[in-house]
Order: sequence, then C-alpha cells, then structure tokens
Amino acid sequence: MKAFTSFVLLLLLLPLIAFSQSPPAPAITSTPPADTTAALAPKIVCPETVYDFGERESDQVVEHHFVVRNEGTLSLEIRNVRASCGCTAVKPTDNVVPPGGETTIQVRFNLRGRNGRQIKTIFVQSNDPETPNVNLQIQGTIVQGLRAQPATLFFGRVEPGAQRMRPFEILSGRGPVQILEVGASQDGMIVTRLDPEPGDDGTRHRFELTLDDTLPNGTLNGHVVVKTDQGDGREITIPVAAYLQAPPSPPAAP
Repeated sequence: MKAFTSFVLLLLLLPLIAFSQSPPAPAITSTPPADTTAALAPKIVCPETVYDFGERESDQVVEHHFVVRNEGTLSLEIRNVRASCGCTAVKPTDNVVPPGGETTIQVRFNLRGRNGRQIKTIFVQSNDPETPNVNLQIQGTIVQGLRAQPATLFFGRVEPGAQRMRPFEILSGRGPVQILEVGASQDGMIVTRLDPEPGDDGTRHRFELTLDDTLPNGTLNGHVVVKTDQGDGREITIPVAAYLQAPPSPPAAP
C-alpha cells in the first residue's frame, strides 16, 4: 500500500517537474520599423569646382560653364552668384533646378591689362540646408604675348619745323619672334627698323616712325602694321594720330 501511494504521488509531481525545467519563453520586444523615407531637401553637387585655363595672352577673354546638379528630393534654388573680381562676370542658366536636373553657371574672365598667375573665386549660395555655400574657381597664367610699346603713336599738334619722329617697340612674351613685314597706311609715314641693342634675344624689336613733310596738313589718322611669324602670321596694328599744322602765311606786301 505504501508503494502504491508513492507511485501515485510521483505521477502527480511529474508535470510540475517538467514545467520547472523547461527554458523560459523569449521576451517579446517591439522594434520600430526603419525609416526608409529620405529627407525631403535639395542637394547641390558641382562635379567640377576648379577650371584651369592654362596660359593665355592678356588680350583674350576666357569663358567657362560650371555644371550644377540637384541630387536632392526638392527643387534647388540658386539664390546668389557673385565673383571675387569685377573683371569676372557670372550668370546661372536657371535659378531653380528640379530634383535630378542640372543647370550651368557661365563665367567670363577678361584678361586685358593683367599679367601672371590669376585665381578668381565664384561664390554660389543656394537653399541646400547642408551645403548652402559652394565656391568655384577659375585660374590660370596670363602672359604678355605680342604687343607694341607704346600701344598708340600720338604726336599731338605738330608745328612746322617740330620733330616728326616717334620710337616704338614690338615685344614678345612667348620667346623670340621674327618680323616679316612692316607697313603704314599712308604714303609719307616712314617706318625705319633700328639695329638690335647688345643683349637683345629676339623678343624685342625697335622701330621709328617719321611723318614726312609731304603729308598734307591737318588731322592725320593712320596706323602702322607689323607682321610677325608668331602663330599664323599674327599682325599688330598701332594707331597713329597727329595734327600737322600749316606754316603761317607770309605777311602781305605793303
């Protein structure tokens, strides 16, 4: 009887023992779903931020178009574009760029009167919240190519018996140059080539212009043309201006 009672108690305790030894159920946690929606904002991207035009002569104008893209999800507004120098003109093609679109910023740099290394900055302001300001640069080296010194031969009022000669030079900033031909727009404008000075290396050529007495009195507007071997026979034109005064009339006979 005692053994039977113990057997019954064991049967009753088996479920309790099995339940106490089973592993705990995993905790249930709630993880919010990842936000897959991109932030709504414009995004300005400039594939090229520096343009180097190399070496150019000082009588040229450099133009370049910078590409501006909108890789955002809202329209990009170009609010302001300005340059660090008044000699540089800037203008965007479009001020509003839709998502996925692009525009260009035209840069025009006048090299006249400048020499040596040049670096000009273009400041671009937009409504991009992360990059509201973008700087672009145009740079290069300006060399004094072929030029006349002085650039104009001005005699002013030339009285009878006054000197009618003006010296001038042809200078090359790109190495030696040969003079192929020299001429004037009118007969009586006589151009004389002078001998080179010691140390001249072919980058400097000296001349004199003389106004002959055979020229008519009054206003003289002409030019001297110097043809060289630089490039495709590049020519330099030098304006000439003078007023040739007539001699006074002899006094009337008494």
